[in-house]
Amino acid sequence: MKRKQQIGTAGKLAAVALIGGAGMAGAQDLSSLEARIAALENSQPAQGQVSVAPGVKLSFYGYTKLDMISDNNFDLGATTGAMAGVTTGSALEGSGSNAHAYESRLGMRGTIDTDIGEVKFNIEGDFFGSGGGNFRLRHAYGEVGPLLAGQTWTNWVPAEGTVATVQDFNGPAGSSYYRTPQIRYTHRPNDQWRLSLAIEEDYAPGTQTRLAVTGFAGYSNGPLKVGIGAISRGIETTDHGDVTGYGYAIGADYEAWQGGKIHAQYLGGKGITTLLNNAGFSGLEVENPGAKYAFDVDTNGDTIKATTMRFGVTQKIGEKSDISLAHGFQRYDDYAGALGNYTKEVSSSYVTYRYHATKQVMLAAEVSHVEREQFDGTKFDNTRLQGVVKFTF
Repeated sequence: MKRKQQIGTAGKLAAVALIGGAGMAGAQDLSSLEARIAALENSQPAQGQVSVAPGVKLSFYGYTKLDMISDNNFDLGATTGAMAGVTTGSALEGSGSNAHAYESRLGMRGTIDTDIGEVKFNIEGDFFGSGGGNFRLRHAYGEVGPLLAGQTWTNWVPAEGTVATVQDFNGPAGSSYYRTPQIRYTHRPNDQWRLSLAIEEDYAPGTQTRLAVTGFAGYSNGPLKVGIGAISRGIETTDHGDVTGYGYAIGADYEAWQGGKIHAQYLGGKGITTLLNNAGFSGLEVENPGAKYAFDVDTNGDTIKATTMRFGVTQKIGEKSDISLAHGFQRYDDYAGALGNYTKEVSSSYVTYRYHATKQVMLAAEVSHVEREQFDGTKFDNTRLQGVVKFTF
């Protein structure tokens, strides 16, 4: 009887050992399986990405955007920028309405694993080429580490201080957003600061210029974001040799209360008119009338001073809506050779309401008022009503 108990006890111990061993083996197999799954997941592209080759991942994005427009005094077309060219007896005089989808956008981002690190690239375009209807390149650049090369936003104008409007091609007066080929180096000493230096193809429609040098410093900490930038550019003239222009800018966004942000931006300098939006027909090329649509150097060979300012507020309304108020102006000092019908100041105000039905669908309505003042005191103004339907993918 005692021997049977011993045998039974030994059998139980063996069974426990067997079960424990099996459990340990099962745990090891489970850990191994989890490790293999994690490695497999890490090797797969993120949601929305496509792996086209080992180490090469692509993602596609964009949107379609329908703009419906009605002007009360002048038929300005796709953007309010044409207001800068309105004069007495202008061919644009008269109310008008139209609709277009020129701002619809297509883009592709990608990453490539290389021996020197991950290479990022971005290619994007819209359909505002030739004034609307033709495909136009917006961005085409690559990045590796701190180095960027290609075409993208100029380095010196801060995004901070921007008040969003649905009329994206021009927006409030006083802006200077443009894309240009460049090579840029960025240094991030910590999570708050970003410092960058770039050599850029100088953006000056209708003019001949040299490369520009730009610098930028950005700071972000909690509710406050600040950006400061500067540009130095060389302008080639017919009668006055090479003239140097310079510009400087500072912008800030501040989340002042729950759901509410304050935006402000100041930009100024000399010889930078061709870098400003809403600057068309600010003056004429002295040596060759009509060659430029904006003016940087006066008849004495001196650069013309420009000052701009924009400010506004954005307020969220519930989870799906927001409203923004924005005002901006750009002003030119008196200069040698200025005629009475040249632009002294352009100002504009915007009220914009956006409703995000889903993450992919946005409906918006906007009222804008733009005014142009000449050096002789004559003023022209226009009010625009704009509706937007936007589908993002």
